Amino acid sequence: MTVSASALGELILAVHEAAGQSSGPSARRWRYGNVVGISTPRVRDLALATVRVKHLVERRAIAAITVAVHRKVAVDVVFALDNSVASAQFLCATTDSEIVIEQETSWAEYLATKTSAALTATDIATSLSHRCASATD
Repeated sequence: MTVSASALGELILAVHEAAGQSSGPSARRWRYGNVVGISTPRVRDLALATVRVKHLVERRAIAAITVAVHRKVAVDVVFALDNSVASAQFLCATTDSEIVIEQETSWAEYLATKTSAALTATDIATSLSHRCASATD
């Protein structure tokens, strides 16, 4: 997901809102098969050194978090910036199994869609593309 570079702060806040970490709506409605998000997702910082090892990031990474919705389902969100564009990449956090990757892809799409909606509600234009790459991509 990309926004103008000047909207980086709003992008970071919108991701937290989508994860239910602010006064925004809860992510309890996310579901994949028999996995249902019944509690507030956990957000934790992700070191940039770890990001460089795990993921291919298109722009200069400046911050990263992991958003876990279930004990085995998590998405790494990498915030990046260049001269004109700020972005959030929603990336699968694990490579445990094909089933977990599918669940993480669904969670990433949910977070990206909710983040885009939160930004659009504040009149910030977004460009959204869906792809949840695993650590092996």
